[in-house]
Amino acid sequence: MELNATRNLTAGTKTLLVMLFAIMTGFMWRVRGDHGYGSMWGMFAVGVMMILVIFAFFGNKKKMTYEAMPIAVILLGITNGGWGTLNSQMGGYLGSTVPFTGEEVDRIVSISPWSGLWVMLLLGFGWMPLFALFIGSLFSEKKYKIKDYIILIAVFYVVVYAFQFFVAHHILPFIHPEATAFFKEGLADKGIEMSPMMAYIKNLGSEAWFKKIPFGRNYFASIRVISYSAAALITSFAALVAKKDKVTFFISTAINAVSALAITLADVFLIIDSDAGFLGKINPPKFLENGSWALWEYFTGFLLGFGIMLILGCLPKKISGGEGAFEYSEPFRSKHIQGAYSAVMTLLFTFGITVARPLSMRIADIFVTKGIVEDEDTMTVILTVAICAVLLPFAAAISKKNVIDRGLPIPVPMRLEDFCLKAAPVYFVITAFNYFVIETDGNFSYALSVIKNPSPFTAMARDAGVILLALMLVSFVLFCVIYAAAAKSAKKK
Repeated sequence: MELNATRNLTAGTKTLLVMLFAIMTGFMWRVRGDHGYGSMWGMFAVGVMMILVIFAFFGNKKKMTYEAMPIAVILLGITNGGWGTLNSQMGGYLGSTVPFTGEEVDRIVSISPWSGLWVMLLLGFGWMPLFALFIGSLFSEKKYKIKDYIILIAVFYVVVYAFQFFVAHHILPFIHPEATAFFKEGLADKGIEMSPMMAYIKNLGSEAWFKKIPFGRNYFASIRVISYSAAALITSFAALVAKKDKVTFFISTAINAVSALAITLADVFLIIDSDAGFLGKINPPKFLENGSWALWEYFTGFLLGFGIMLILGCLPKKISGGEGAFEYSEPFRSKHIQGAYSAVMTLLFTFGITVARPLSMRIADIFVTKGIVEDEDTMTVILTVAICAVLLPFAAAISKKNVIDRGLPIPVPMRLEDFCLKAAPVYFVITAFNYFVIETDGNFSYALSVIKNPSPFTAMARDAGVILLALMLVSFVLFCVIYAAAAKSAKKK
């Protein structure tokens, strides 16, 4: 299919895109922290919106294809880890998460806030490295084959495991000496005669085991973030050395750096709201009560989105600009393989499963609350499979009609950037509906209960639930308004 036009991204349009991407990512990152969206699945939802907006405005490139969308989404989700006890450390304290023998509550110890700062920066830098690398490669003129991506991903995980086995344990004492010292105490308390390094190697991958040891969860998470951040940097260097690809190296490293700063700077809400550490004796503002975590999530996404789009918007036109007229290439040798991939991955996974799974979990939670079912997990699986079973025939029919019957190299008879421009607001609205409405104790119902309460207006206005709802509603409206303006401004030429 020949393309004869490209977006006209003026300075004004790029300014709108930076604002848009910041608000959108803030909204989606907060959604990611809500019921049904946690962990990898939440990152999948964030990834869909990120890739749709990026492709909508920068998608006139040969390497930005329909097939690339699910790959980007998956790469964003598979590298995310847990916060563990890391996000409290900038406040100057650390919890054991498990009581020591003879103690009834978790032990809280004072640590250097600088240790927490370095750990948070490392956490952010290694949060989305494969996604960052992939996005960078799509803007680069260097050719990447499937084997090139496989090799780079292999390099990433080889470095991760090499650091987890041998290197990170020697780096951690310099960054966060308390993590190692307190974990040694935890091991001794449980009668385990092993060094922290040997305990980690013997129980590699078993976070559940570390959670049973005082300060074990912190040690596990710290080793992980050191390993992932090191792998992120080394993999970007691998692209620079092996492919001589300065563009991919710059974009991937810059996105990782933005992620590090976003997660770390937004942590200020948790520090202020802390009841321990150097601010423990200071009463936090009323609006942070039960709201600091959600605000951290929102502003992590906001700062991340702002930084990523600022990077892309500031790229030279020869890198970020469209390629004009070209024909989509055949992604697979077999039309049947392409049709199956398009139906299952591009259409069903990207736009079906990433919505169906959190929706099913939230509906299952409603059923459990009302006493209709007892097992939320089983009900979630049943509902997810049922929704996908309904969506799959539609995805297969669309793919068959366009890829196999009509012989098109794309699953939808529409320019990729035009499709993404239409799909982005639809996916966003569906996600917003799921977040605002489909929940037992939904955001709307909670805020309404506070508003109906005859408490003073000042107290209501400082309520964390009301403030969060207002922030999300304003973000939703602003996204819709700015998106319409940006789409209109980015006229084709």
